[in-house]
Amino acid sequence: MISGIDMSVPMIAGLLDSIIEEMGAKDRREHERRMKDLQIIENSNLKDEYVKQLLLDRILYPVERAQHDIQNAAKHAQWLSEIVLFHYKDHGLTQEQAYELSKQIKLLAIQITHADSLHDLKFVYAVITMFNNKVSVFKHSKREYSIHYNIRDHILNKLNSCIATGNNFKVREELMKMMTGQGLPALEPQK
Repeated sequence: MISGIDMSVPMIAGLLDSIIEEMGAKDRREHERRMKDLQIIENSNLKDEYVKQLLLDRILYPVERAQHDIQNAAKHAQWLSEIVLFHYKDHGLTQEQAYELSKQIKLLAIQITHADSLHDLKFVYAVITMFNNKVSVFKHSKREYSIHYNIRDHILNKLNSCIATGNNFKVREELMKMMTGQGLPALEPQK
């Protein structure tokens, strides 16, 4: 039993209700605070700017998340390059092959970080896919530790998601252009 805490049956019986009440009170206080903030904004010239910032945050979040995932893929490549050096025998590599493969994986990490556009990212994805196909000859006894599995699972899959995010962003951007008069006319409200 934990000293200082009475966990008798009546205490346990009301535990969930007291936690729900406590969390509900905290949630209500946070809601009231946000409503006060919104009231201040409503009564000022900041309202339009606040709405613009909320929209920008919502629109750009997926792109920022994709950039974060790209950097994580590069970090994983750096990590993998070090692992290859320590566990080269487990993959059927000689020490010399491991050194060269490690160097090549580090170069992949550099290529990933230099992808500044969707076109660059697609190119890097294709390069890594072909590279992964070539290194798949180095097998590990456990699939989850193999080099090609790690590259596919922790690098290619992340980059593929980022490419999809980029494509979706471009589609949204084109749709917004069309709706704001740069293409098809915007939808008119019904009378």
